[in-house]
Amino acid sequence: MEFNRKLFPMLTLIVILPLSVLTSNISIVDAQNFVIPEEKPTISTSGSAEKEIPSDESRISLAVENTNANANTARKNNADKMNTIIDVLRKAGLTDDNVTTSNFQITPNYDYETSNYDRIISYTAMNKIELKTSANANISKFIDIAVNNGANRVENIDFVISKKTLDENSMELLKEAFRNAKQKAEVLATEGNFTIAGVKKIDTNSAGGYSPPTYFYDNYAGDAAEKMPAPSTQIIPQKNKVTITLPVVFYIGDQTG
Repeated sequence: MEFNRKLFPMLTLIVILPLSVLTSNISIVDAQNFVIPEEKPTISTSGSAEKEIPSDESRISLAVENTNANANTARKNNADKMNTIIDVLRKAGLTDDNVTTSNFQITPNYDYETSNYDRIISYTAMNKIELKTSANANISKFIDIAVNNGANRVENIDFVISKKTLDENSMELLKEAFRNAKQKAEVLATEGNFTIAGVKKIDTNSAGGYSPPTYFYDNYAGDAAEKMPAPSTQIIPQKNKVTITLPVVFYIGDQTG
């Protein structure tokens, strides 16, 4: 009988334990009973604004390229001509802030004529610089000076808007684009007999910007010693069109609400 007395408390524990677990589970279920708030109705519109802005910066890509059987000779010939070009451009008023090296490379040329693709017959060296000036500067003069002193490649000219000018105009365009989006929503509200009750979301990361005009001058490619004929090259900057697109989501309500 003493064995039964010891066994009885153990059996009691076995019976009580599931009740405790059950009570705990009921509490968890009650805690998870909550109400999800109803989503407010919305309407989505997209506002836009654009403006033509004159370019205030120009970027000119110039290069010296020559080929020689010896790689070092090709490099030296390029370096001598490029040093001369940079010197005359400085004398014309440009500084180290206006002239930067954008690319330098030496490329081997293989014997393709006899299909001996492992045999190098010459090396082509290229030194490229970029001139960054005001769009109002005499760009034609700089190009003519560079070509007359050894540049045999003028790849392109970009007329761009500086970051400062672009940021200033973008703020105004954002305001105009938002007003445009709101006007569209208000027109729809009038037609649909509802009201505009606030803004839910504005997507400021939407696509927008501008594409600067680019001029290509393949006709400049030629012998580095060739002089540019008169008259001077005429280059006229163009305006850039800046466009902002702004998607906006508005909350809407009942007309009587």
